[in-house]
Amino acid sequence: MNYIRFKAMTDNFIPTESLAQFYKRTGQDIPLGLESGKAHFNVRETLTTTRKTPFNRRDYFKICLSQTPAKGSGILQYNDQEIPINQCCIIFNNPAVPTSIEVNIPFNRFYCLFNTPFIEGSIPADIQYACPLFNPSLMPVIPITKEDRQRLSTYFTQMQTLQDSDYPFKWDMIRHLLQLVIHEGIRLQKNQEIPATVVRDRLVNDFLALLNQQFPVDSPESPLKLLTPAHFASQLHVHVNHLNSVVKKHTHKTTRDIIHERVIIEAKTLLRNTNWNISEIAYALGFEYPSHFNKYFKQFTSRTPLEFRMGRKTTA
Repeated sequence: MNYIRFKAMTDNFIPTESLAQFYKRTGQDIPLGLESGKAHFNVRETLTTTRKTPFNRRDYFKICLSQTPAKGSGILQYNDQEIPINQCCIIFNNPAVPTSIEVNIPFNRFYCLFNTPFIEGSIPADIQYACPLFNPSLMPVIPITKEDRQRLSTYFTQMQTLQDSDYPFKWDMIRHLLQLVIHEGIRLQKNQEIPATVVRDRLVNDFLALLNQQFPVDSPESPLKLLTPAHFASQLHVHVNHLNSVVKKHTHKTTRDIIHERVIIEAKTLLRNTNWNISEIAYALGFEYPSHFNKYFKQFTSRTPLEFRMGRKTTA
């Protein structure tokens, strides 16, 4: 692929906002050490004013607790979905999914943001699979009651108090409180497809972690390589039948279904938010021929990639 063609493609790709860019965009001082890859965490209580944030991916995690929104307060654009913000809720922003929020009526909220080094090793893969912060197939907005809001507000307030303190082990305490917030989000999910039992199998956790490491897709020059249960089994050094059996037992889904769900989510993201042509998207997702991708996409969505793209453009 020549440089000019590659640059044109990357120029049309969904931008990824860094932590430094977030602080600059919101008029805040950029904390020291952000560019060095060190662990970073921040929590604040703010008044969200009428505005629309940029539509992009992020290289950080973010959880928002909207405390006093009324009907029509705002709309969350989450990939190809428009989700109204009509009541108190907690919002889990998955970094791999492009999002934007348009606020129509100002409302109070807490938010915390953090990078991968801050939580590395502290959130098991099974918990990640059950939480929209890490699993993009789950609904990111979870409505909450007044009692839920009060309890969650306490966690955020405690994190803020610890952050401003000089207690030497404050970050460990904050990680524990952050895990409480994540668990509350999982528990409060209503009518969503989450595992009936918490996954406690190391092989399944390793499979889910290996799957998630492939996303987001940054370039057709670095296509997906692990696309079948056999590919994952080889990397995990187990027989594919054993992997399939264990995954099915703990997630109630087949290994192949979980892979398909994640690939389709990424395909929709690329179709909706980039100007890559269908062939380029097909190659980026690991398909040898665009015709195979067309057949695959239609099998799971009842539309061809082009029909999906044109439909989204006309309804946007």
